[in-house]
Amino acid sequence: MVTTSWDDGHPKDLRIAEELQDRALSGSFFVPLRGPGGKPTLTPGDLRCLRHQGFEIGAHTVSHRSLAGLKGKLLRFEVSYCRQRLEQILGADVAMFCYPNGRYDRNVVRHVREAGFRGARTTRMLSLEHKFSPFEMPTSLQAFPHPLINYLKNLGKNGDTPGLFRYLLEYRGCRSWVHLGKRLFDQVLQRGGIWHLYGHSWEIDELGLWSDLREMLDYVSRREGVTYASNGEVLGMLRADRQLHASPDPV
Repeated sequence: MVTTSWDDGHPKDLRIAEELQDRALSGSFFVPLRGPGGKPTLTPGDLRCLRHQGFEIGAHTVSHRSLAGLKGKLLRFEVSYCRQRLEQILGADVAMFCYPNGRYDRNVVRHVREAGFRGARTTRMLSLEHKFSPFEMPTSLQAFPHPLINYLKNLGKNGDTPGLFRYLLEYRGCRSWVHLGKRLFDQVLQRGGIWHLYGHSWEIDELGLWSDLREMLDYVSRREGVTYASNGEVLGMLRADRQLHASPDPV
């Protein structure tokens, strides 16, 4: 499976949507009600247009503040009110959540679940697996030129010792994030799994990464035997598969 997700609800997300549509790719856009650092955000009309085009709209809090350590009314406000407002704008259910800055704790996960979300995405990278908590959905890579140390820190922070060794053995020689993305995608083609690209459109624009992004999307698009889906659709398919295999054999 291939999925993509895009954080912060910046107006440049509309350009991301065009690039995805041109390649018949799916995506999820995680939108805060107020942009980080005073950045502009998509208008209600933009959000309705994206949904009409078939993209998923997910919640990314009210103010894009990190949630780990927050409690009580403030945490409920950041999580629940964002969902309520987006649902008012879209006239539709908002099923997915994304933790700002990838920071959360058990209490945050509990509030996200109780707010009615069916899943949440993290910033854990270099994952191709399909076995994970629906409220701790990992990613494969970010559309960003990370140095080696950032990948090591990401894996270490998430306690992913097998992933750390795998990266050092198989991927550390990759010369760019696009090269790494291609290697990861090739692994999915050979062994199965989920290839998940995430990023920030404003960051891609500021760093001039549009040509790199197009190269990456061209590489993974329109492949035979690959399912292209939003984050929520991926979780739905995994949930259905688990239920199918958990059901008792017919008599």
